[in-house]
Parts: sequence; structure tokens; C-alpha cells
Amino acid sequence: MDQGRQAAQICALRLLSALQAAVGDLDGVLRIAKLTVYVNGAPGFTDHSAVADGASQLLSRALGDCGRHARSAVGVAGLPGNAPVEIDMVAQIVT
Repeated sequence: MDQGRQAAQICALRLLSALQAAVGDLDGVLRIAKLTVYVNGAPGFTDHSAVADGASQLLSRALGDCGRHARSAVGVAGLPGNAPVEIDMVAQIVT
């Protein structure tokens, strides 16, 4: 479980890096609207939401209220490159 949360945190850090590159700095992020967290779990694993908590908590700590978001956590049988976690994020930014 801890490895899954850590993988979700790493994904969230990469998403923040992509946002920063797109906007210039994180002050240009108005809000994180939604995350969809895909968890590559073993058969019988059902605690996908706890894995996704790693990403949600990191975004909330990094962005404060702007980091609060709607979220879906989805268990999948596989991901590209056998990645443990993949995240799709929708963010509202300053234009």
C-alpha cells in the first residue's frame, strides 16, 4: 500500500512539474478540477482510493485550497510499461 501511495505522489509531482512548465509557475494554477487515478493492482486488490490519497494529499499540501479536487480511483489489470499508477488531471490555469 505504501509503495502505491508513493507512486501516486511521484505522479502528482510530475503533474505539478508539467503545470509549472506550461504556466511559468504554480501561482498560475487556479484549481485542480479533477483527478482520475488508475491503479495497476493485483487480482483481489480493492483499496484503490487509499493509493490515490497519496496524490490528493500531495496536491492539497502543494497548492492549498487550489489543490482540492474531485477524484476517481480506478483499478486496472495493467498500465503501459507496467507502471503501478497513472493519473489524468484536469486543471484550470490563468490564461
